[in-house]
Amino acid sequence: EGAVTDFTKAIELDPDSAEAYYSRGLTRGKLGDLEGALADFNVSIELNSESSLAYNNRGNIKSDLGDPTGAIEDYDEAINLDPAFAMPYNNRGTAKSKLGDKKSAIADYNKAIELDPKMEMAYNNRGNARLASGDTKGALEDFNKAIELNPKFITGYFNRANIKEQTGDYEGALADYTKAIEINPNYADSFINRGYAKTNMKDYEGALKDFDKAIELQPKSAIAYYNVGLTYYKMGKYRDAVANYGKAIEWDPRFAQAYESRGTSKALLEDYKGALSDFTRAIDLDPENPKPYYGSAFARIILGNTESGCKDAKKSFDMGYSRAEELLTKYCQQ
Repeated sequence: EGAVTDFTKAIELDPDSAEAYYSRGLTRGKLGDLEGALADFNVSIELNSESSLAYNNRGNIKSDLGDPTGAIEDYDEAINLDPAFAMPYNNRGTAKSKLGDKKSAIADYNKAIELDPKMEMAYNNRGNARLASGDTKGALEDFNKAIELNPKFITGYFNRANIKEQTGDYEGALADYTKAIEINPNYADSFINRGYAKTNMKDYEGALKDFDKAIELQPKSAIAYYNVGLTYYKMGKYRDAVANYGKAIEWDPRFAQAYESRGTSKALLEDYKGALSDFTRAIDLDPENPKPYYGSAFARIILGNTESGCKDAKKSFDMGYSRAEELLTKYCQQ
């Protein structure tokens, strides 16, 4: 805040100082005042339209404000002004990635790396784009390189761990999440993801400790409570699962998966009315997911509402959930 005041005084002394507006814009951006930052970069560019840095940073603000198309226009101009400036290529790649254009994004990251072979963020971003494009091997190579360039690059460890987890290398994922925690012990997501890896390794007590730490760091984390619920579910402690899914829903009332999972645990506790209520809410929030239709069908049939249950079972089966065929075969033959 003090820096903003200082730059404001500098602007009062010299209203034509593009640098003062630019510096205040940078500071406002770091403080989260995105609209104020955008206004300052606009004036800075009006006063000096030859600054590639100003265009690059205005692009960053536009991207943060949800305008990737406007951001790309600014990155284009930054590149036109200074074709050897690596950062706008990296940032343009990120904006293109937000718009779903992974191929063009990768080309931009390639250029950024060509211009600055030590930019770990460009390797990391290219890794994310490659992963989204189905190139898991290439993504892993990029995350490895990002970490090699900066052994304290927490995002690189986090992303590499995610890949290892997705490919079933839970031990490797665990090691990377642990490294991320060593670098930043206050990053709740690292504890959540390490806990999830431990759950998959059936280290339920270890997982619960990690989730508890995540909740200590981020007491309103719906995903942390959800994972506590999931762990208790896997332990067969369905009442504890229901309680923690409830906490997840308390912090995120639109968390469809939490309703579905709570419904499943309630059904296992033979609370079929409660289960049906949760499955119905899950369907309202995520009508494209076939699983809560299956849960709803099961609960309705148990409660004696076979006709409506069979409709839900057919819906679930038609959406591709093969388990629903069991209900159709057993209860819904005309």
